[in-house]
Amino acid sequence: MILKEKRIFYFEDDMKNRAIVQLILEREGAVMGFERWGGREVLPRLHAFAPIELILLDLMFPNGVSGYDVYDVIRAEPAFAQIPIVAISASDPAVELPKTRTKGFAGFISKPINLRDFPLQIAAVLNGQPIWHLI
Repeated sequence: MILKEKRIFYFEDDMKNRAIVQLILEREGAVMGFERWGGREVLPRLHAFAPIELILLDLMFPNGVSGYDVYDVIRAEPAFAQIPIVAISASDPAVELPKTRTKGFAGFISKPINLRDFPLQIAAVLNGQPIWHLI
């Protein structure tokens, strides 16, 4: 179990995507927390789940909220300012990858995720290696 007891929080509005990531990472020993909407609940959910070692963040949410908006809220909170954040998105990587790098994300993983490689990618980020993966 390469992610044994690693505390990972995932912002994802699509329940199918959430279930897949949850299944894969929990099978590798991760402890998962979730938020679906990315609105006002961002910081209360993170504080309730803390301590957190990694945040996974979708880039598209309903109601005009973007992953970049959520990123800014997280980074403005001192308790979470240094936690690595990885974008997981079905958005065009040619557009989003440079934006996420510039913004300060620790990586970008394209959807659909590679089921075999995904836990290794997450372990790499937890070990301080940025991951910039395109399908």
